[in-house]
Amino acid sequence: MATLKKNNTEKYLRSFAKAVIKRGKKILKAKGKSGKLSDSLNYRLEATNKGYNLVFKGEDYAAFVDKGVSGTKKRRMFINIDGRRKKSPFSYKAGLGNSPNIGALMKWISRKGIKGRDIGYTKKDGTKVKGTGRFIKTKSLAMLFSKSIQREGLASTSFFSKAMSIELATFDIDLLENFKADILTHFETLEV
Repeated sequence: MATLKKNNTEKYLRSFAKAVIKRGKKILKAKGKSGKLSDSLNYRLEATNKGYNLVFKGEDYAAFVDKGVSGTKKRRMFINIDGRRKKSPFSYKAGLGNSPNIGALMKWISRKGIKGRDIGYTKKDGTKVKGTGRFIKTKSLAMLFSKSIQREGLASTSFFSKAMSIELATFDIDLLENFKADILTHFETLEV
């Protein structure tokens, strides 16, 4: 008995994966987050005894960018594949050891060319304290960013969830059509 070759099905799954990645990159670019993460997006299609496994890959932090991270004071939401708003499964905890990496923030600040200044602040009682106007050190600025991120969290982009949701809208029908084409090709090539 001849085995069924699934050329059309496999081609469709590859085109589906490429479409999800392309749409995800477009969403990241629109949100101003195209860069290392966008370049790292990829997929792997594996044939198994029971069918196919389609695995999407990216930087380690891709899930945090997609689903956001809740802060100690602010809860972050993301849009899942079904189009529903859900609470982010990730969160920062209170305490010094649970804040974002200051070294990584220092590199990001340097790469972006950000310079911090002491412009003053407002006390809790509403009185204003005038700043000196001096530049502050990159490490001090990174520590301020780190505390702010820990408190406010990171907003979700839902770049992968939205892309997957849009592409899944026609997935069932398109997959069946390609599988049907494989079956018809199989019967046409069968030797009786």
